[in-house]
Amino acid sequence: MINEKLVAFLWKNQLFDSKDLKTTQGESIRVHDPGKENGHAGADFQEAKICIDSLDWVGSVELHVQSSDWHAHTHENDPSYENVILHVVWKNDTQIRYQNGAKIPCLALSNFVSMKQIPRFFQREKISQALPCQEQFSKVPNLQKSLMLQSCLQERLLQKVHVIRQLLLNTSNDWEETFYQSLARSYGFSVNAEPMARLAQSLPLKLILRYRDRPLGIEAALFGLAGLLEEPIRDEYQWDLRREFIHLRKKHDWPSTYLHMADWKFLRMRPPNFPTVRLAQFAEVIRSNCSLISLLLEMEDLKTLESLFKISVSTYWQNHYHFGKKGNRLNGHVGNAFHSIAINTLIPMLLTYAEQKDSSRYAEKAHRWLLELKPENNFITRIFEAEGMQLSNGAESQGCLHWYREYCQANRCRECFVGKSIPP
Repeated sequence: MINEKLVAFLWKNQLFDSKDLKTTQGESIRVHDPGKENGHAGADFQEAKICIDSLDWVGSVELHVQSSDWHAHTHENDPSYENVILHVVWKNDTQIRYQNGAKIPCLALSNFVSMKQIPRFFQREKISQALPCQEQFSKVPNLQKSLMLQSCLQERLLQKVHVIRQLLLNTSNDWEETFYQSLARSYGFSVNAEPMARLAQSLPLKLILRYRDRPLGIEAALFGLAGLLEEPIRDEYQWDLRREFIHLRKKHDWPSTYLHMADWKFLRMRPPNFPTVRLAQFAEVIRSNCSLISLLLEMEDLKTLESLFKISVSTYWQNHYHFGKKGNRLNGHVGNAFHSIAINTLIPMLLTYAEQKDSSRYAEKAHRWLLELKPENNFITRIFEAEGMQLSNGAESQGCLHWYREYCQANRCRECFVGKSIPP
């Protein structure tokens, strides 16, 4: 009856008695944030915030039915599991340790969940992906849905603007550097956004632009600090980048690497979306456009702006998706990924600039571009479409994403225009 999917459901929704929560070693546990589910390589939940014996930890959480599954899945040989701060299992049948021999804190849920509750949790799991008001949703007037969609879009845009504001603060109001760091995160998409952001922070734009006339230098700096030039070296091009990086590292007194291979996710990704390919594309876009913020502010046509991101990368990356691994002819540009870049960097940058400079012109352009973008197609938008909502642009699909994540999943029905219109 107990499987890993149920353990993940219990952990994600914190469906256990947390009053006197302890590890199998007797250490007290207080969960501030269970983390974000990870569907790729690495631990099951990322960026969790947990207090263990009065010490606050931020890191990953790995889930198993039995703790011995850690060895069954050979995690002890994978350095990406060294940042696991809590091992959550149903039953603890063996002690798991880090590679240095220290014990990994373990939470055995069987000690805090009643077996009588399990059938009810299975039932909740079956309906957890649907709207809480699914049976009544179609009967609610369209006006209420439209009002909720508009409200959620505004909340989502404010969240994105807040991220840009924070970057501006961190860069001392340097708009070019802020754009550069935000764009790096966008090129990582949701899976590799964090390592891409950290990489950009470690390599300022002003420094990388010193090598605009040396494409190999920019790639060597990015791939080297990303930890993607570590041995084993797989082909001559990687050797060329490594030699160039060694030279740059001595010149700028850089560390041997800033990130590591284990920080990057490749699992369950199509080769054109591999971080190696996206990093090569990012390098060429930065090299070819010396003032992205100026172009963003001046251009009115979204299609023209998109053309700036369709710059061909080197021949090597048109035929490879990883070092030493050839593929069929790969697109040298971001292609359909421009949609994500526009929503997560271009439009929030315009809105933030409009706010900071008190100029409605840029805000109007941002909203116009959002309406020009096609609606996203994912499991969340399909849930709303199945209930009769027709999404015609990126603004509406963005509103749906926020609606589902911030209201439906959080059971904030009394704060929702649709929920408030349904009789109790």
